[in-house]
Amino acid sequence: MRERIAKRLLRARVPALEALARTYAQAGDTQAIAKIQLARFNAHWDKAWRTIPFYNAWKAEHMLPERIVDIRGLADFPVLTKLVLSERRDLMERTPGLERYTLTGGTSGVSTAFPMNGDDAKASWTNAHLGRHWNGIAPGSRLFMIWGHSHLFSGRGAWRKQIKRQFKDWFANIDRMSAYNLSGPELDAIAMGIIRAKPAYVIGYGSCLAQLARHLKDKGRDLTGAGVRRVVNTSETMPAGDVPDVAATFGCPVINEYGMAEAGVIGYSAGSLYPVKLFWNDFIVRLVDRRIVLSTLGDRCFPLINYDTEDLSDDPMPETGSALELRSLLGKARDIFTIRDADGDEHDVSVVLFDHLLKQIPQLKSLHYTMRADGGVSIEYTAEGAPLPEVWLQTRFAAGLAQEGITIAPQTTSFHRLDAPLQTVAGKRVTLKREAK
Repeated sequence: MRERIAKRLLRARVPALEALARTYAQAGDTQAIAKIQLARFNAHWDKAWRTIPFYNAWKAEHMLPERIVDIRGLADFPVLTKLVLSERRDLMERTPGLERYTLTGGTSGVSTAFPMNGDDAKASWTNAHLGRHWNGIAPGSRLFMIWGHSHLFSGRGAWRKQIKRQFKDWFANIDRMSAYNLSGPELDAIAMGIIRAKPAYVIGYGSCLAQLARHLKDKGRDLTGAGVRRVVNTSETMPAGDVPDVAATFGCPVINEYGMAEAGVIGYSAGSLYPVKLFWNDFIVRLVDRRIVLSTLGDRCFPLINYDTEDLSDDPMPETGSALELRSLLGKARDIFTIRDADGDEHDVSVVLFDHLLKQIPQLKSLHYTMRADGGVSIEYTAEGAPLPEVWLQTRFAAGLAQEGITIAPQTTSFHRLDAPLQTVAGKRVTLKREAK
């Protein structure tokens, strides 16, 4: 019944999705695609610098042209970073049509608030379902998500948000379970949830999917009877060595959904982990010193122009100046570690839980975690404004963990403010460290 309701609610979107699928199928060669991208970029760049205060100032500051004559001309634009956007939030707040913000940061860099509205949600939905269409999955098909839910950790009104999320999930035919606590009993509960739901596809962080597969393999169990057609890795890089276990556990291919909170879904693979086919009608993707740099081409509240995603790829840069697929994605993989609760029991936890707990505190910026040998956690951070009391941070952090069934003594977590983010010799931000036992 839920699937019928979901498909009925989404049927008005299907013709546009099918038309877009035909656009990709009939695109032609790379030069034809480059011409389409060039025209779309110039139209959106013209609107951006004329109507959005940030880009009006950005264009003047860097003496940028009103249009480019070739996609490769984007190499002359400055690379836009989260740090720049975070430092110029006063301009960001003046973006026309702003309805809400999407926060990024924590495990992936400086915490940044991106202006969003309905255009962003529509673009992300369309691209995500185009990628799923390539894999034989229709809108409204049953989805099981092994997922984070940071919206529950926003203090006042959290219970209302939880009820609203559950209501929306039911009508969208989505079952959702936490990706944060990955101890044995929780993994067993996820497996039982998948068996009950019999979803067409499962989406989750790669590290969580691999942890679930290894847990079931050790027990001599699998999920092949659940009828899952695709397992979708998202939000992080899945090592090639994890794919066989995950595929065997579910009895179906493992594919990639490549995207990020600030841009939505950027690309999808079909039938295997790679290559990831990029949504060239909605993005120009460039490779600069192995970094993936993108420009949005579709309607967005705040377009991204030559934006550093902080993701890495070893792919060569195409002659046209725009990549149409990626055969490698590196970096920003989440990590799993063990935390000890107040009773001395150990829990396997994804580091993304810490990210989602703490990025709801707007003063916190760059976050660095050290897993101590005694089972506790040391958290170093940069922040804006007045110092935050350590006891308050400890209490809030412990309360968030308690929502995932992990009870700790607040004092087992320490907080230390830094003047600047920690970096490696190569200039990469340090996210997670472990003390030697």
